[in-house]
Amino acid sequence: MTRVRFYTDIPDRAGLILHLVEQAVSRQRQVTIYVEQSAEAEKLSDWLWQQSSFIPNTLADAPHAELTPVLLAWQPEHIRQDDMLFNCQSELPKFFSRFRHVFELIGSAEDEKAAGRQRYAFYRDRGYEIQHMKMQAQ
Repeated sequence: MTRVRFYTDIPDRAGLILHLVEQAVSRQRQVTIYVEQSAEAEKLSDWLWQQSSFIPNTLADAPHAELTPVLLAWQPEHIRQDDMLFNCQSELPKFFSRFRHVFELIGSAEDEKAAGRQRYAFYRDRGYEIQHMKMQAQ
């Protein structure tokens, strides 16, 4: 069964993504970062490449995506792995149960929190194992 971890009140989503992806890649895991739209995926991909650590990533619709451990997707049909999903969308991904791990990344804005509460209730009501990590502003 899919394991779900919520990160809430995130002050720096990109920084948290970098930290979590570094850990995943060092353990030879595959990651899909699921964002709202292609422009957001491109921006995050560029940012990950510019960091001091080497985070091999590509857009999920790229021809060589299946060879890359970190994919940035905005449409479900582009997703090519089922290990780890980082959900940065406000909606529950309908395909979440195909993944071993789902990370729900929720900022401090009230609309994000409200959508996150709905997703949390959905997972809880269906018996998924949930961990919750409340982030602290630094």
